[in-house]
This record gives sequence, structure tokens and C-alpha cells, in this order.
Amino acid sequence: MPTPLLVLLGALLATYASQMILAAIGFARVRSQPVPEAPRSWPAVSVVVPARNEADGIDACLDSLRAVDYPSDRLEIIVVDDFSTDGTAERVRARQPAGRVEPADDPVRLVEMAATEDTNGGHKPAALARGVRAADGDVILTTDADCAVPPAWIKSMVRRCTPETPFVAGPVEYEHDERFLPRLQALELTGLVAYGAGTIGVGLPTFCNSANVAYRRDVVTARETAPDGAARDEMLLQYLAYDTDRGVAFNPDPDATVRTTPPGTFTGYLQQQARWAHMGLRYPFSVPRALVVGLWAAHAALFVACAAALALPAWREPALLLLLGKMGADAVLAVPAAKHFGARGLLRSAVPTELLLLVAVPLIGILGTVGAVEWKGRPLD
Repeated sequence: MPTPLLVLLGALLATYASQMILAAIGFARVRSQPVPEAPRSWPAVSVVVPARNEADGIDACLDSLRAVDYPSDRLEIIVVDDFSTDGTAERVRARQPAGRVEPADDPVRLVEMAATEDTNGGHKPAALARGVRAADGDVILTTDADCAVPPAWIKSMVRRCTPETPFVAGPVEYEHDERFLPRLQALELTGLVAYGAGTIGVGLPTFCNSANVAYRRDVVTARETAPDGAARDEMLLQYLAYDTDRGVAFNPDPDATVRTTPPGTFTGYLQQQARWAHMGLRYPFSVPRALVVGLWAAHAALFVACAAALALPAWREPALLLLLGKMGADAVLAVPAAKHFGARGLLRSAVPTELLLLVAVPLIGILGTVGAVEWKGRPLD
């Protein structure tokens, strides 16, 4: 391998390793934070659940939400039906008690976008924004219609969602049933959650997962003024962190982990990841944009080196050393994260997960940036 190229690859991997070490430090910080005391009076909470064609999973989601440990007179659950064509709204209505008058009868409210709008050109962010406008709670929580939440979820998130720290991101994990591809996705998601938490911990927030987010009502106005971000949670996270004097936080409590299922096929996995990567270059703040681009560049450069090493024997040893170095950097963050969230068994899949990422991340970055990206059958802008 030519020396200048080796130096360039080494620099990219060193930068990547620095990011992982920094994120590991931040993750250690958020884990060491003391659990806040419960408020004297629990605030009114609205859980917003955007749903598009989720008839098969919405029952399990709402069952878990109805079972949360939170005062019933302080809780409402708003399902926003986003022009579903599979009977999602009918499923929600079928589970509501007849003659419902007060929230105490059943906390679930159904908001149908089709009743007030002709189309939804804003996709999931617009559905979230519609639910927020309908919400009455002082604290807003969001999750997805294919997720299940634990009983302690709301109290755990609300404890940390204070006027000084009005935005809290929480952990999300995949159920994998020991199947090969879902296990790899589960370990990857654990690393992504830990990376997002770690960047919050060192004061350089990047992204979060809208399946587990809480924020106070008074930051709703920030949704309207955040650049390109009226209902994009990572935009609100970044806006509050970089453009205001208010704080953001990550909730490391394993009892607040929201669970969902991963895509069942490699194609579905690529499509989902491309959606997640879609906003990376569109972040309005330079720090998270640079961090995300750095993650992609390191994977892309290493992929090219490893692909070339298959044909060029002289490249094999340096490419292998770079790959092992990258795996070691990932382990600095992934190992403590897997242990913290009770997922040590996933570490057995570390090597195949690394190989998956080596191929998938460069492809995902390209698809998310220049490819046609869809969500629920609708193209994203």
C-alpha cells in the first residue's frame, strides 16, 4: 500500500477512534448521573404515537402504554393516524371503551389527519407535529406505533425532563430472538444509541431516536423556529443544545428502554438505515454534521482498502490492521453499552456485525444522500 494512502487511511481511522473514545467517555458520564428525585406532583403527560399502516402492531403498542405506571388522570395517549390504508384507525377505535367520556375511562385519543388535511407531504414529522398540537400535557413523549414501552417508562423519562433540561432522549433496543440478521442489527442499534448518548454526555449532541423522546411543552415553539426542523426530534435536540442556553440529556435507565422489531430482510435494513442517514448532510449545525460525515468517511475508506486488498496482496496486512483497529475502537463503546443494557450476549456477534457495517455504512450514506428514500411508501424530500 502506498505510504501516502496508508497515512490518509490511518488519519481517518484515528479520527474515527477519537470519536468512539469521546463517545465512550460521554456514555460513562450519562451512566454515572444520579437518578433525579420524583417531582412532588407528577406533571400532565401526553404520549404522541404517529401511525401509518400499523394495524398489525398498534394493539401491542397501546397495550403497553395503557399498562404504564403513571397517574391515569395525568396521562393522555394520542394516536395520529397518518392516512393509513390498512385499517389502523379502525383498530384503535375498536379497542376504545364504548361511551368514553373522560380520559380516565381510557387515555387513548385518536387524531385522524385525513379529517382535516388532504395529504401529508411532511410525512412522519408532520404527523408528530399534528399530535403535539392536539396534546394537552405539560410534558410530551413520543414513541412509534411498532414499539412497546416498559411500565416505568414515563416516570423515568419525566424525572429527567426539567425546565433546565427540557429535552430527554432514551434508549431503544431491537428484539432479535437469536436470529442472525436481527442480532447484528440489535448490536448495531446498541452502538448507535450509546454513540448518541455519548455525544450528549460530552456536550456535542448528534442524534436521537424518536421512538423514545420526552420534552416539555414550552419547547414546542422551538419546533417552529428550529432550522428545517418543525417536528424532527434530532433537529430539536441540536437546536436546544447549540442555539439556546437550555440543556439536553440522555436517560440511561435500562427500565426506560423502548423495544421494537428490526427489518426482517437486508433490503429492508438498508432502506431503514438510508432513511436515518437522509438528514445527516442536512443538519444545520456544523458539529453534528461533521461527526456524522466522519463516521461515514472512515467506513467508506476502510471498505475501499479491504476491497482492494482482495486483489492486491501488499494491501492485505495494512488493511487487516486498520480493520482490527476500527473494531477495537468500536469495542470501547459497544462493550460497556451492551453490558449496561443487559445485552452482553450480543457481543458474540461483534465480528459479523463489523463486517456488515463495513459494507452497509458506505452504501447507506450514498443511498441516504443521493438515492430515492421512502417512508411508508412515500418519497422523502
